[in-house]
Amino acid sequence: MNLLRLVRSSLVCALFGVVGCKSPARDAAANAAAASATAAAAVVSAPKAAAPVKPWFSGDFSGQYEAKLAPVEIKVGAVKEWSKDDGKLSSGPGKLNLQIDDGGRVDGTSEGALGAGHVSGKVEDDTLRVQLTPTDDTGLHGVLIAARDGEGFKGSIEASSGDSLQVRSAAIELKKSAN
Repeated sequence: MNLLRLVRSSLVCALFGVVGCKSPARDAAANAAAASATAAAAVVSAPKAAAPVKPWFSGDFSGQYEAKLAPVEIKVGAVKEWSKDDGKLSSGPGKLNLQIDDGGRVDGTSEGALGAGHVSGKVEDDTLRVQLTPTDDTGLHGVLIAARDGEGFKGSIEASSGDSLQVRSAAIELKKSAN
């Protein structure tokens, strides 16, 4: 019965446009409009979000190394050519230049004693892992693993010739370039 009375009252208000007539439908519409206006005002007055902060490792890094004959344990069954390697070839200074994007992907170049090459890899957490791939047959293949050291990385390169007869290692410290 109350429902029928409510519907009649709403119809009378709607059909005759009675001013000041209260109906649940009209009250609900008014409340919805007020809530919408309040929400819009809150959105307008909300402070703008700050630009996302770049990860600490994002940017350009470079470092120099001094490649040396890597110690290889020579015992029965070892490759006999290792004992003949005097360490003169592929030893000496070199340089790496890396670009690390916001996602941690690494791309770069190498030059020097280990040969000219391409560097690619990834930063995960505070560890840099990259692969050195020579651009010609005289360069050495290698890996670099380094840990965060301040705003840079400190680690080592382990590399070898394609036939693994030359084995070299080098310590390296990579510093972030000023942008």
